[in-house]
Amino acid sequence: MATTAPLDPSPGTLLTISVAVTPGENPTSTGLYVNCDLSWLGLGPSAPLFDDGTHGDPTAGDLTFTIQATIPSGAIPGTRHGDCGVFDAESRSGSTSYSVNVVAAVTDAAPTVASTTPLSDATDVAADTNVTINFSEAVDVADSWYAISCATSGDHTATVTGGPQSYLLDPATDFAPGELCTVTVTADKVTDQDTIDPPDAMASDYVWSFTTAAAAPVDEPPTVSAGGPYSVDEGSSVTVTASGTDPEGGSLQYAWDLDNDGTFETTGQTATFSAAAIDGPATRTIAVRVTDDGGLTATDTVTVTIANVPPEATFNAPAASPAGFPFTLSLTNANDPSAADTSAGLEYAFDCGNGYGAFGDDASASCPTTDVGVPSVGAKVRDKDGGVSEYRGTVSVFVSFSSLCDLVRAYSTDPKVADDLCAKLDQAAAAPSTRALEGLLGAFAGQVDAKTDKGLTPAQAAQLKFLAGLL
Repeated sequence: MATTAPLDPSPGTLLTISVAVTPGENPTSTGLYVNCDLSWLGLGPSAPLFDDGTHGDPTAGDLTFTIQATIPSGAIPGTRHGDCGVFDAESRSGSTSYSVNVVAAVTDAAPTVASTTPLSDATDVAADTNVTINFSEAVDVADSWYAISCATSGDHTATVTGGPQSYLLDPATDFAPGELCTVTVTADKVTDQDTIDPPDAMASDYVWSFTTAAAAPVDEPPTVSAGGPYSVDEGSSVTVTASGTDPEGGSLQYAWDLDNDGTFETTGQTATFSAAAIDGPATRTIAVRVTDDGGLTATDTVTVTIANVPPEATFNAPAASPAGFPFTLSLTNANDPSAADTSAGLEYAFDCGNGYGAFGDDASASCPTTDVGVPSVGAKVRDKDGGVSEYRGTVSVFVSFSSLCDLVRAYSTDPKVADDLCAKLDQAAAAPSTRALEGLLGAFAGQVDAKTDKGLTPAQAAQLKFLAGLL
């Protein structure tokens, strides 16, 4: 709704036009502003009204938009009509109208400053704002009729356009952030253009001030640490974790370059570095980048050490083995987490009870036996990088009447000789006494001597007699 005051103004009277605004709903209006057709006042068809410097914020002010203008001294008495429009930032609008009954002027009033932009005591004014001065009537201005002085940026000259009732001052330089600026209109430099005299000049200087908006805080870049250093076995993975800070306390976004190609392809504050395809020992450099909510970034790098992992295998050794016969040690199912180590080939070494032999490609070894006992045996598997896994065990080497007969048959080239010697062993096994046993084993040894070089070698004969002596 639009209202005017006074109700029946005369030429030269300061007229106040007010529009009370009800904000829209769902959503509530923001950015409200009001324009009125004030062409008859010389202010144009779309003159802005103001709500106490609140700029249409529906949570501040009284939502009554006003403008003050002086009715031209030459205005002819009669009723004036005009339309006003109200608009919000949600692209909605409304309208209302006003009427002013102008009556004949009684006396000539001195010109005054009717309104200004920025308003007196306005705050958060843009540093690049222009200054508008609206007079109560058409006026002539002389040199130095205005002055703009600011607390930080000092005095400002301006390019003046417009007139004779509304003047626009475009300062030659912008104002400084957060400073108080004062504008003075010098009274004796402003005179009215009407022919009704006196008075001609403003009665007194018009002075008002406004404050510019404070400078936006400077966004400082964030900082980031990639953590670490990190270590991982070849074929495995490790979690890497970054930490970052933003001076303004804003949110941070993390991204990792895990392959050192310059592309940060993995997002998240934590990431998984995989060494599945890396042959250790080796080192890799990875990087993390953090971005704050202002788009500023920081990066950090860290080293990941990839350790060589020795190969593994299954160790195979017999629990027991008859003396005189060799037993076999072997490593099966050998594997290495590094494909490069596997491709290069693994090497093996075996300890048959008297120390390790040289590494070689053979994954098994034959261990000869000449005596009874429980030797400690072992095996090793080695990759190309020198990583070694060792396995240990024991083998019980024994002799029995049956195993010694088996050895006779393995040695003898004459089945008849083997049958005779095994018969002697069978008799000894069934001996009723120790004395009888010793006699039968002595007969076995004598027969072995008799068959030396006749189906048995001297070394074989010696081995058979030695083992018989252990029965």
